[in-house]
Amino acid sequence: MNAKRRKTIGVITTDPENIYQATVLEGIFRKANELDLDVLVFTTFVKATHPNLQYLKGEANIYNIINFDMLDGVILLTLSFKYHSDNIIFDQIEKLMKEKCRCPVITVDESMGDYEHISTDDEESFRSITDHVIEVHNCKKLYLLAGEKGTVTSDMRYRGFVKSLRSHNIELEEKNIFYGEFWYTFGERIAGRIADGELEKPEAVIAASDYIGLGFINEATKHGFRIPGDFIVTGYDGVIESRANEITLTSYIPPIAETGEYAVVRLYEKINKKQLEYSRSYYGKLVCGMSCGCHITNSGKREKDDYGYIAPYSSQEIDMQKFLMSYMAETLTEASGMNECYDKILKHAYLVDNCQEYFLCTCDEWDSIKSDDDAYYGNDCGYTEKVKICVYRCIPELFHEWRVQGEIDPYINTFFETTHMLPKIFEPQRDIPAVYYFTPVHFNGRRIGYSVLRCPHGNATVNFIYQIWSRYVNNALEMMRVRELLYMMSTHDVMTGLCNRNSLKNHIRRQLEHSRMKNIELYVEFVDMNRLKLINDVYGHDAGDDAINVLAQTISSVCTEHCVCVRMGGDEFIIIGCSEDARNEIKVKTILINNLLENYNLTSGKPYEVTASFGSSCGKPRSEEDVDAMINEADEKMYIYKKAFKEKQGKMH
Repeated sequence: MNAKRRKTIGVITTDPENIYQATVLEGIFRKANELDLDVLVFTTFVKATHPNLQYLKGEANIYNIINFDMLDGVILLTLSFKYHSDNIIFDQIEKLMKEKCRCPVITVDESMGDYEHISTDDEESFRSITDHVIEVHNCKKLYLLAGEKGTVTSDMRYRGFVKSLRSHNIELEEKNIFYGEFWYTFGERIAGRIADGELEKPEAVIAASDYIGLGFINEATKHGFRIPGDFIVTGYDGVIESRANEITLTSYIPPIAETGEYAVVRLYEKINKKQLEYSRSYYGKLVCGMSCGCHITNSGKREKDDYGYIAPYSSQEIDMQKFLMSYMAETLTEASGMNECYDKILKHAYLVDNCQEYFLCTCDEWDSIKSDDDAYYGNDCGYTEKVKICVYRCIPELFHEWRVQGEIDPYINTFFETTHMLPKIFEPQRDIPAVYYFTPVHFNGRRIGYSVLRCPHGNATVNFIYQIWSRYVNNALEMMRVRELLYMMSTHDVMTGLCNRNSLKNHIRRQLEHSRMKNIELYVEFVDMNRLKLINDVYGHDAGDDAINVLAQTISSVCTEHCVCVRMGGDEFIIIGCSEDARNEIKVKTILINNLLENYNLTSGKPYEVTASFGSSCGKPRSEEDVDAMINEADEKMYIYKKAFKEKQGKMH
């Protein structure tokens, strides 16, 4: 792999379409583009609080793809994966960083270990939203739901709240300050305590996050409280859900894009050991909703009811109708096989906004029956040593980056070492920096591989359509895997992997057709293991199964292109094939099988021998019935052979 030409930074986050993450990423991409840096974003599609733990762990497996040695620096959007007490993703990333990361690191809006930490100026922003409640709505008895005690985020928002009270000569009462997780459940508990009479009713509830505020609103309304009639509620961060709630939440969007910019500046200074001239902006935006009374309608809910989704504040128009009318899910699942499914995935890549390149990288043997084992599930299963690019899409404008005259697509169906993450990123010929999203490909926690999406720096944030699109891909791949496994199990013997009796008719037809087309003989050889019952009775059925497998693999090893081995059941096998000299072909195969078994018996160290009896027939059959007759003839000859073997064994003993 060629040496890197451009510095590359990694960003670790979750749920990139969330308004907070999307806005921080927007700032990161803007500044990275100015400084000629590639950005690799490693992310789950779901929040760190996703209720299905198996699914969440399957998503979090994406972090195991990170090779920190190939990154010049890392930015952690720590707040995105430190939401509540479980902290599954936080703990996983903290362990990975300690064990594998040696490059400079910046954490954003929540600290981790001893890494340098930068924060959005939540203090002034939180003061602004508290000022709004006091000055516009004349509230003085305020509850602060401050989030998790002792965190940087909670402390800054607390200080902003206190500043506002002092500037308005309102006494701070510590009994009105409450701490808990940055999630719906904290707000629900406080609303329940007010409803039960345990807490006095305030004039306003100032929540340190939108999720806390939404939890409070929805629980309070269940108990009959009117909002804002009984009390005003505000949140913070401006998440999409605040616009979709029955009662929209008044919130504040802090200057988090500028925080993303500053994170890149500090990381760049650490990497290059030099300072840059940069001045941070500290101005955010108040977004009024129904919960404070400034707005009386819910356009966000109508948007959700009409279109099925809520667009982020900063997003471009999303053509959901185009996506739904593509019938992507139906088209993928109607594929006749895995390769056709890959082809259909490629043809639907146009639905992904800003997709300059797309890579679907699958683990080795991801579609085998073994991949149902527990070792293939969870956030610690990792990825195979090599992965395969099964789908590759590139817009025409980028063809010049790799295509030379007469060259066919160099990526599709190629393997590479997983430690390289995606070798193309580090090839030195690109003229401009780029953003690459690494996202998980799994089915309910069972790993399949990962996807890499390249976006232009200027508009690199992904929307929820890419998440839905990816889920369609995940579901289609799993459906195709199960379908092909079911077909395989119906036509192949589970224990030996050979074709089974159910598939015999199809093989007879194919061999008969080949025999007629080439005007050559068709042959049948029956092979039956000797003394299997004795092995089972004396040494156990595991030994018997092992002996059957030895014979099966031995027979399979002598089968050439125009013959097939079928396990008829138990210890009986049939070889069916075509040859210009069928009798000699049968003779050679019989000698080879016996020689291989003899060598096995000499070296295996087993207390028993694996031997076989044979019977054969050959000719130019005209119909399937003629082939059936040849099989019966070979069967009869095999029993004659077996009888002679038993008599010989009897005389020896």
